[in-house]
Amino acid sequence: MQELADRYDEAKEKLAAVTKRLAHGQAFSATLRRIVAELDLELAHAREQLERPGTSHPPSRRPSASG
Repeated sequence: MQELADRYDEAKEKLAAVTKRLAHGQAFSATLRRIVAELDLELAHAREQLERPGTSHPPSRRPSASG
């Protein structure tokens, strides 16, 4: 009977650890979704600005010929 109780306690501890890792993974996933959504909005805004007539393009990031 003691062996069964020990196995139960061990399983309970493992379940608690897995539950904690799952919660961490879900929080991490939610953070990534928020970041992707924000970047998507920024990209859409940048595209809108570039598509407007008369909007100047941002300066190029290419290095100059002298350097």
